Amino acid sequence: SNMGELCVHSVLVTGANRGLGLGFVQHFLRMPKPPQWIFATCRDPKRQRAQELQNVASKHPNLVIITLDVTNPASIKAAAVKVGEHLGGSGLNLLINNAGMIKPKTLDAETLEDMTETYTTNTAGPLLMGQ
Repeated sequence: SNMGELCVHSVLVTGANRGLGLGFVQHFLRMPKPPQWIFATCRDPKRQRAQELQNVASKHPNLVIITLDVTNPASIKAAAVKVGEHLGGSGLNLLINNAGMIKPKTLDAETLEDMTETYTTNTAGPLLMGQ
């Protein structure tokens, strides 16, 4: 079945403040039967880069913005608690691991620190989120 027929009770989208993440949130809100709960997460919801997400949330009571850093286990646990407060014991139906990062640079300019940060965000982050 295609995305248009998908029926989910709850969904969480990481990196939801812009780009594809924000697009996913808007898609779910436009569905004929939108999810009862849409959890939109980003590292800093109060920053200017999340303003559009805030605007959308102000019009949709089923959209909950949650602070989340996918590289930080304590942040993930805190977000899971917040999600649980809304869902009770029913659990989350769909997780969209959209958050990611890239620092484009030449081979000469690459650093261990940046490679480690990229790996932690793009590879370990989705694993921790799944757990």
